Amino acid sequence: MTAILREFTRAADERLLALQAWMLLDKHAAYGISASRIFVGIAMLGILVANFPQRHILWGQASFWAQPERDNSRFGWLLGVFDVESPALFTTMYLALMAVTVAVILGWRTRVMTLLLAVGMAALVERAPMVGDQGDNIARIGLTLMVLMSAAEHWSLDARRRRRAREQHDVDSFSLGRKLWYGLPVLPTWLTNPLHNVALMTLAMQIFILYTASALFKVQGELWQQGTAFYYPLSLHEYGVFPWLNELLVANAAFVTIATYVSIYVQLFFAVGLLHPVSRRLALIGILLFHGSIAVLMGLPWFSLAMLAFDAIFISTRTYERVNSALRHTGARLQERWAQKKATAAPAPEAKTAAD
Repeated sequence: MTAILREFTRAADERLLALQAWMLLDKHAAYGISASRIFVGIAMLGILVANFPQRHILWGQASFWAQPERDNSRFGWLLGVFDVESPALFTTMYLALMAVTVAVILGWRTRVMTLLLAVGMAALVERAPMVGDQGDNIARIGLTLMVLMSAAEHWSLDARRRRRAREQHDVDSFSLGRKLWYGLPVLPTWLTNPLHNVALMTLAMQIFILYTASALFKVQGELWQQGTAFYYPLSLHEYGVFPWLNELLVANAAFVTIATYVSIYVQLFFAVGLLHPVSRRLALIGILLFHGSIAVLMGLPWFSLAMLAFDAIFISTRTYERVNSALRHTGARLQERWAQKKATAAPAPEAKTAAD
């Protein structure tokens, strides 16, 4: 009995040490959270661009129809950020928010811009909450958590600025101001690493709860139990981006039933599916097809992209490295071909005569 207890204690100590090492020694999912930054930025920019012609009606001075909802809102002072009298000033603020979104996509001053985007989108969208969707909610949650994470380690202007600073200067001698200017770390890793990882786990848990709760609510509905729920949204002309495609799909009863049940299973078993490499691939492919079908068949691309943006954290670093290497290789080949094409197209220099 003593030997069994000793073995159990040793295994528990090893697990605890492994957890501490995971939490303290490195920032995880750096590629994934960088991809999330880009995708969620594109989703937010898509919302702003798509609604630019209707901005005054939805959120500006002409949005008085939403005042009862604003009176009962819990967002308080945030609703006053875009509450301006001048349409020109509102448009300027709207364009400024679009510029912040572009800065997040490019990874320029990422932490500050991410915070501004989270606050700005909440202040804007909640002026007419009935026109929002769950994509807005998960985007705000994810952006808020990204402020605590290193979301610009890859594919960002911040990463390029840090790399150039390390190549050209002795960064160890930099003052606090210069470190902030170049985007270099100013806090110790024993603090920033756990902050990043805890925020990462919180975001993952939020996604798990969202998918699992959504599936459990679905299975309580009679239409979902009968396998017919998929039919009704695809039959509405408001969702028919490609009406002929929707009509073709809903005409097949077997497809409707399979799609209805699969959509439940994909969400219900998403978290469990991530535990094994093989099932993780199936879970990620399933959730990609799930949100992709919503984007194409129901005309909700920005909602789908906002949801998929944070699913990117579950893709392994090895996969991102392979993709990154393939993209760089492709880019180098294209540059080489372009250089060869320019050299071929350039006129040959005239031969000098003997008289010259």
